[in-house]
Amino acid sequence: MRGNHIGEMLVRDCLITAKNLGFKILQFNAVVKSNLAARKLYEKLGFVKLGTVPGGFLKNDGSYEDIVLYYHTL
Repeated sequence: MRGNHIGEMLVRDCLITAKNLGFKILQFNAVVKSNLAARKLYEKLGFVKLGTVPGGFLKNDGSYEDIVLYYHTL
């Protein structure tokens, strides 16, 4: 399904809905560091990297990977 911009539409809808509900900030947690497509999308849409949690995600193979936290001011 990649290339259909479904993820982008969902994130844009989240931004609009959150703003309409009166939220001032939208925070996305647990973006796995190696998920470059998601990270690129969030940054394209104006999300700011808040920080990294070392080893914050347990992978299926039993290893751990860093997660990146993002936020967007509405």
